[in-house]
Amino acid sequence: MKKMNNKGFSLVELIVVIAIMAVLIGVLAPQFLKFVERGRKSTDVQNVSSVITAVQTYAADPMVATADQLTTGSYTLTLSTTEHTINTPADNLEKALVAAGIKSYGLKSSKWNASGNVVITFTVGADGSVSAAQTTPTATTTLDIVKGLYQ
Repeated sequence: MKKMNNKGFSLVELIVVIAIMAVLIGVLAPQFLKFVERGRKSTDVQNVSSVITAVQTYAADPMVATADQLTTGSYTLTLSTTEHTINTPADNLEKALVAAGIKSYGLKSSKWNASGNVVITFTVGADGSVSAAQTTPTATTTLDIVKGLYQ
């Protein structure tokens, strides 16, 4: 009697393994994509928090030259998925960012609203206090980059 030397897998076994892997990928891929998007939004919230802190610190700094100070009023900063690099600060808001070491800014996630852009308005009070608010409409009230609300 001749002995069969079965080394390896049969075609049916390979197809079963591939089918199991396809089902697992089909179930896990959407969850992974949601996880990645939440990570991007979390990064955006942290970056915006750093920008707000930088502007508040700059406004409170008595060593800033008079011409470069943030005066009473409103300043807007538009964030988009395209990174904006500050080469030569065009206004005092950008000077505040450069003074804090922020040379570029942008968003990692495009899911903050329908346009993908986020406009943050900084309001400087007469006492030098700075408040910030997201002024672009969002798809839902649960999305606010300044307040740190995201899904």
